[in-house]
Amino acid sequence: MSQLSLFAKKSFLGFNKGAAILLIALPIFFHIQVVHAQAENNVVIKSANNDVLETVIVTATRTAESADNVPLNISQIGSQELQEINAVHIQQVLARVPGVTTQRGNGQESLPGIRSAVQTGAGACGSVLVLEDAIPVRGPAFCNVNELFDTHFENAESIEVTRGPGTAFFGSNALTGMVNVNLATQGPNYISMEAGSNEYMRLQSAYNLSTQSRNRIALSLTHDGGYRDDAGFEQYKLSWRHAQGDIDNGFNAGLTITSLDQQTAGFIVGENAYQDKRLARQNLDPEAFRYTRSIRAWGRWHRQLNDTQQLQLTSYVRSSDMDFRMHFLPGDPLEQNAQTGVGWQSALTTEHSNNFTSVVGIDGDWSDGELRQSQENPTSGSPFLVATIPAGIQYDYAVVAKQLAAFSHVRWTPNDRWQVIAGIRGERLDYEYDNLTLDGRTRDDGTDCGFGGCRYSRPADRDDTFTDWSTKLQVRYQVNDQWQTYVAASESARAPQATELYRLQREQQVADLDSVTADNLEISVVYESDTLSLNASIYRLDLNNVIIRDSDFFSVDGNATESEGLEFAADWSINTEWSLQLNGTYAEHKYASDQIIDGSSVRGLFVDTAPKTAGSLRLRFAPNDRYSVTAELQHEASYFLEPTNAFEYAGHEIVNLYARKQLNAQWTLSARLLNVLDARYAKRADYTSFTQQRYFPGEPRTFFISARREF
Repeated sequence: MSQLSLFAKKSFLGFNKGAAILLIALPIFFHIQVVHAQAENNVVIKSANNDVLETVIVTATRTAESADNVPLNISQIGSQELQEINAVHIQQVLARVPGVTTQRGNGQESLPGIRSAVQTGAGACGSVLVLEDAIPVRGPAFCNVNELFDTHFENAESIEVTRGPGTAFFGSNALTGMVNVNLATQGPNYISMEAGSNEYMRLQSAYNLSTQSRNRIALSLTHDGGYRDDAGFEQYKLSWRHAQGDIDNGFNAGLTITSLDQQTAGFIVGENAYQDKRLARQNLDPEAFRYTRSIRAWGRWHRQLNDTQQLQLTSYVRSSDMDFRMHFLPGDPLEQNAQTGVGWQSALTTEHSNNFTSVVGIDGDWSDGELRQSQENPTSGSPFLVATIPAGIQYDYAVVAKQLAAFSHVRWTPNDRWQVIAGIRGERLDYEYDNLTLDGRTRDDGTDCGFGGCRYSRPADRDDTFTDWSTKLQVRYQVNDQWQTYVAASESARAPQATELYRLQREQQVADLDSVTADNLEISVVYESDTLSLNASIYRLDLNNVIIRDSDFFSVDGNATESEGLEFAADWSINTEWSLQLNGTYAEHKYASDQIIDGSSVRGLFVDTAPKTAGSLRLRFAPNDRYSVTAELQHEASYFLEPTNAFEYAGHEIVNLYARKQLNAQWTLSARLLNVLDARYAKRADYTSFTQQRYFPGEPRTFFISARREF
């Protein structure tokens, strides 16, 4: 283990179970109580002339706080920039955040990567927590790698990204980062109509239901014909947000409903296949599809208990279900999954003095999920595949997941220059697994498969329990009016997902897995002046007890990776008309355990699908508040396609143009030309022993134009 990693562990002042007791008990020992005033969930960003009014962040503490009081590893894309991007896919927003290499799949699918390689499967969604208005979109056991499409990001007021393990307010599934989509409770009434390449059409609207209170409904209707054959989608999203009261006593509520009906195009195969225009448009899996629906509702109360304390309570319900053809597996099975859950969040905020504030709370989540995988037709291919993957039911199970967590968060500001934040969270997650079909690795009628048995193995009913701790310590120092620096160390954990525990293969009958943990150390510096802002961070992130599927197709833990990187962002107002924005990442992600691939250990080799450099450069011309043009260069470096580092994708650069013209007080026209140079690139590349190199080809040059009317 490197000296930096050892320092990360030791510098955390031994924050473990003993520290948990100390931190949670701190507010009890202090008998003075004052509340940390809580703002409504609205975000104020830069004004039209780029003057900073105030930036507030929701993700850090689940309430809207000034950016001066939150960690520097949280990036925010505000409403003005979101309107300029007018994203078709949320990856187009996340590409502007350093440390993020989220890749697009087909249609609205995505694969997350925050301070890590781009990940797939249950381990991917278990590492990046997706929230809407600070509430997790899925339950802690049933995340989905694509769940970003369940957020109403098209009508977001802001999108926040936490780089590195989450705070004490959020536990499991925030291992390497979080994405939080905030929706507005008020704003201008508008309707927007948009058209683009490949039969793309989108209608968006938002309307304030009352002029007397914050009560807003938003709608997005999207049709995309798809640039590949038989690969379009229809997507509908409806959200409602309500707020009443003031910062002392009030009530917020929200509802989000989404539906996605997508025809799916799979990988194209062959070395550099993405460079072939004809092949890039082909869909080799025309029967593949994804159909998903979700609904979430929540209410949030905050009440001033006395002169010194405020209580916040949030309750929520959510439900989602998804059917999709697993075109990437032999036999093209159909997966049907669903989950229904309820939960609550609580926070008691106490201001013990002018310079010491604490928050304690208890959170709970109960989710009931089910998954069924079945295959209609016999498998084609080799005799081995035909014999071991029969038609019929392959998995059919239900899982009840119950999570209970307690946390404590304290902030001490001894003077104008120093600030110390410490937090700890302990949580317990219980699984009750019920196999609804035959145990073992037989066909669904109980007969045996050839070649030693069927591929899919179904464990017998069982219960599993995981107890995890997350801790964080951060120290901030204001050097002068322009410079500040920040040091943070954190430990985080995520419990195994239900699919890692119960969706087994071959001879494995029980997956004896423990939680994945992360150790993070980072140092940041920030510079702010009237014309220039700079933010740079160096970090070390170690993932331990990583869960993989090994060469025997067993779900196993005990693996590790090490990541070291530099993240930076700069915003320079050259003059009143021109500005320049730059964000970038340099990172090395390496295997740190003796995982055996093709007979050799991969320790010390680079993690696959982990580009060393990524980022974007934007030049913006805005001679006045009514007109702007932005040129953008996006960069993603080469990366290896598999753990032995034998195959590589070359990387790419993409040029985009954005233009906006406000015609009058009501009408605004905007246009986007994406991939201006018509580069041939891959949105994602990887490698399997069955197909060799395979790719999701990137979109060619595309054009979009929209008209927005405010009323």
